[in-house]
Amino acid sequence: MIKGINRQILEVTNPESPYFDKILFFVSGDCEIKSEKQLKKEAEKIAAEVKKPPKTKKSKKDIVMNAVYVIFGIGAGVATAIILSTII
Repeated sequence: MIKGINRQILEVTNPESPYFDKILFFVSGDCEIKSEKQLKKEAEKIAAEVKKPPKTKKSKKDIVMNAVYVIFGIGAGVATAIILSTII
């Protein structure tokens, strides 16, 4: 356990996850710590439950804007093709 001036931080290294190397737990200041071993056991239990980061959901606005960008990209490609075919 890493002890700070204002907070206690518990570091769990090498959790059983392919996504994380290290997890830091900030211990609540108002909790009563019975033992460091019990605290570490609880942190490892929580770390074991975390398998991978949650997927971020795209909002409707993001989906619409991506579609607009694709349409503009296709339009720019068609315009470039037309300009090049008239020059050559």
